[in-house]
Amino acid sequence: MIDTNKIKRIWGTYGLIRKLSAINGPNVSKTLLDRVMYNSETLPPLGKEYWWFLFFGQNGEKPVQLMLLIFRKNGKKMQFNDKEMVLRNLGKNKFLAVTAGWVYDGKRLHDLGDTNAVTKIQEKRIVSEISGQKMMLSGGFPDYRLKVGDTIDLNIKKANYLEDKDACGVFIPPFGMGWVDIFSDADGIVLGKKFKGTAHLQKVVGATIFGPFHWGRIIFQNNSVAQFFCLKTGKDSKKYFHRSLTFHDHENNEIIKFNNPKLKISKRKADALLWIVEGKDNDKDFRIVLETYARKQFAMEGGGSQVYIEYAVIPKELNLKTKDRAITLDDLGRGVGTFEDAYW
Repeated sequence: MIDTNKIKRIWGTYGLIRKLSAINGPNVSKTLLDRVMYNSETLPPLGKEYWWFLFFGQNGEKPVQLMLLIFRKNGKKMQFNDKEMVLRNLGKNKFLAVTAGWVYDGKRLHDLGDTNAVTKIQEKRIVSEISGQKMMLSGGFPDYRLKVGDTIDLNIKKANYLEDKDACGVFIPPFGMGWVDIFSDADGIVLGKKFKGTAHLQKVVGATIFGPFHWGRIIFQNNSVAQFFCLKTGKDSKKYFHRSLTFHDHENNEIIKFNNPKLKISKRKADALLWIVEGKDNDKDFRIVLETYARKQFAMEGGGSQVYIEYAVIPKELNLKTKDRAITLDDLGRGVGTFEDAYW
């Protein structure tokens, strides 16, 4: 029997993706941010939905970094890091999902584990658990609180960035992905120690296959930000598409966006693994060298497969040239960020 109500809800999910794709920038309302963050959508075939929370510390040669994930997809089960996870709706805004996370404390990486967790969404609150610890995000833009048992307790506040939120998407029916980002400051306690740094809260929903990509976001001492993304055709492919490269020059209050950039991404083994990202368009050149200091890998199978590796990184070199100016790492101060390498 055809479930017409479910079909209507799936069309609603596609409508949301279309709306986020049409915004494709920072002009997103607080109401829409909260609506996306605090709702679970009806997933079509190939549907995926996840909440992803990333934090960078500010101090030390190897700054503290932590990540938390809540992930669900269309289907009854999946393998996550070789563990079978059951996926099931348990009612409106209540479902079984995968939770995972890690903390790098400045010296070593602490794996918070992988859990098949009951997750509930209430008004301006997501409640789940990871390895027996209650995990909760609460609040609304721009003020949130994230708490994980006695391990993490962070207050998240408005930050002084050129852009502190966005809504984005790609919609090519029947495929599409839509997401919202919130870029904030954070302070509190991580592993019993004081933490002060930045927060990136993201919620994603879509219908697409898994695929190889690179993504990176680097935040500098003067609040400038470098961000890049590309899809690729295979694990070691150098053919990139859907490419983007943006630099937020906080000092000069300017967003430098590369127009359909030519990207070259390579890695080199030195004392530590280095990722080198180079990009250019008609009148701009960019090069950054990222030194990795922590690594965490996730492997997913079921309805396709994906290996997803997160690297905590610090920039060792940066050169940006436009027709008006040249910017180097000396102009920006120390930086910290994440580089992602994902493949089938």
